Amino acid sequence: MSGLRLSRILWIGAAAIIVAAALVALTAVLRGEFSETDGRILGTLGAVLFAGATIVAGLALVDRGGRALGWAAVAVSGPGFAALVFAVWDLTFDGEDNAWQWGWTGALAILAALIAVTAQLLARSPVVARLAWLAGGLAVSAAAASVAAIWGDSPGSTAGKVIAVLWILTGVAYLLVPVLQRFMSAGVPEAAERVLAELNGVELVATHAREGALDVELEPGERLLLRRRRAT
Repeated sequence: MSGLRLSRILWIGAAAIIVAAALVALTAVLRGEFSETDGRILGTLGAVLFAGATIVAGLALVDRGGRALGWAAVAVSGPGFAALVFAVWDLTFDGEDNAWQWGWTGALAILAALIAVTAQLLARSPVVARLAWLAGGLAVSAAAASVAAIWGDSPGSTAGKVIAVLWILTGVAYLLVPVLQRFMSAGVPEAAERVLAELNGVELVATHAREGALDVELEPGERLLLRRRRAT
């Protein structure tokens, strides 16, 4: 499935969720009250959008060749979504009221996966890709430390400071990915060209110019080849 199709699926799904949320809100207004069930439905729709965006981003990364990270994000999104829905509907396991812990665990897991895959999707050059890996690693570390604190017994102030520092570094690294990628792209002249191959005077050229360029949509696993037709 191409990145364009995945993007369309994401936006169609997001539109459907927004419409459903609006219908729930309108029903609550017309009924004259906003019940707990209405809030849980809206929370569930938000969880669907959150986990769905991560799944689509993961599949888009798989389509670009990042199979390990992409499938890992998809795998994390399922249990994370289940934990979020569990917290939204305030269910309990064996009578223990730990729904909020499961909810935060699911949300942090999905957030770390979303940061890791979108950072890779935003990176287009090897240098920025390394920064994207750093952002993903920091996000996973920050999420893991946060989950450990949530399930731990009264974490101290030092642990809280470590978690805060990890999330700050994650935010800085993640935000620098598109900024540096844009900066590096802006430094390349619009008409810069690079000849990739030549056959009988016909050149295959990589260029930033739009005029005369071909927009070819490849299926997963396909590559462009330049070859001479054999004489019959």
